[in-house]
Amino acid sequence: MIRRSKTSRRPTTFHFDHRAVGAVLLLYLAPVASAEEATDAAQVANAVVRLRADIDGMRFVMGAPVVAAARWEIAEAAPRHVLYTAQTLFSKVSRLAHEVAGEPLREIPTPSATTPAAVLAVVAAAHRNLRSLLARVGVEQALFAGKSANANWADALVELVDANRQINAMLVHEHRPVELYDLVVESIAHVAGIADAPLPRLPQLVGGKTPTDVYKRLLDCYRLTRQAEALRDMRPLGLNLRRERRRTDVPLSEAHDLARLLLADLAGMASRVEAAPPAPLYSRPSYVYSAHVYRLTDVLAGMLQTLGQ
Repeated sequence: MIRRSKTSRRPTTFHFDHRAVGAVLLLYLAPVASAEEATDAAQVANAVVRLRADIDGMRFVMGAPVVAAARWEIAEAAPRHVLYTAQTLFSKVSRLAHEVAGEPLREIPTPSATTPAAVLAVVAAAHRNLRSLLARVGVEQALFAGKSANANWADALVELVDANRQINAMLVHEHRPVELYDLVVESIAHVAGIADAPLPRLPQLVGGKTPTDVYKRLLDCYRLTRQAEALRDMRPLGLNLRRERRRTDVPLSEAHDLARLLLADLAGMASRVEAAPPAPLYSRPSYVYSAHVYRLTDVLAGMLQTLGQ
């Protein structure tokens, strides 16, 4: 089940027990949210919980392990964070269907606007793909009636993060560093466009870097992104960065998912200015290791410092 942390002043922590998939969410409404926004967020959160019930059914048939909840502490989130994480989930469901049933990889939906309806549409598309896979392999759809009327965008994001983590454990072919590399390059392009500045030279490559190192450097980038957002009156992601930095042995898939969230913020910031990204961008190495990704996060951090000044 899902438990509320004891101290109400701190961000809410959710613990999801997959043995109680049908439990009703016990979530709260952030005081800054309007009634209309709360309804939109609750619809998305409920849609994700129903999708997670079917993920668990597929996991059970596959014999895949139950992954412990991420237990992210998120005080606040915006629809753009939920949209990008829903797109990540769509991609993972497509990969799972490709591996299990040979389904062709599907193109990620890219709505023209970040609206609650667009977020719900991406979640619904991911769920349709998953249920198509369930039908192909003979898995019954989950029966789920639980609802929550008080979910906010942070709650919906937590559900999506945990759904992504569970599917990560069900995939045969995990995320590769090259996928994370491309996300960071895209983030760098956005920052260069915002700052209207040329790309800095790549620093010397330093070996021995792990996905955990990359994850923590992305957290540094997020801290700097918040500072830049504060100057532009943007709604930030209220993730407890200090708590996340204490983690060890972070898998590459989770660094990938965090990079997608960071990209959501930088893309949102870039949409406010009329600046084209620089060209050409950094060329991709013939084979990408975590060290190459870490080097890019160093570049990104340095560029973000200028945006927060």
